[in-house]
Amino acid sequence: MRLLARSALAGTAATLLALATGTSAHADGLDRTVWAGADWNVTPHADSGGKAHIQTYGEVFTITDLAKDGHSTIGIISIGGEANTYYYWNRGGVDSTRTLNLDIKEGTPITIKACIGDWKGNPDTPAAGIIWEKCSGWAQTDA
Repeated sequence: MRLLARSALAGTAATLLALATGTSAHADGLDRTVWAGADWNVTPHADSGGKAHIQTYGEVFTITDLAKDGHSTIGIISIGGEANTYYYWNRGGVDSTRTLNLDIKEGTPITIKACIGDWKGNPDTPAAGIIWEKCSGWAQTDA
């Protein structure tokens, strides 16, 4: 009986020690990809023209041009709300990807969108200067 009690006590102590010294892991949000001209959860089509992707672990935002159409792909990211919305252009042409390594606090809401467009107008008002061809819907996740 004593051996059984010692074994149970030793097992309980080992379990408590493992729980107390174990590492905790933070799960970042889900990675998201959006294709210009399609809602974020729709399979891309050949005519999508471009895509934007957020990798939440490490906060890597990529904008890829998928079509030889003479237009740029624009990745739009809103970090923590509409007041912090940024427009990133990939002007590299078909099959090029622009990669941005962002620094976003964990748990911050992020929404992304992909558009095809051309730049016309005033550089002080980026949204007003874009001639939109087609855009995706917004996709949301957390950093």
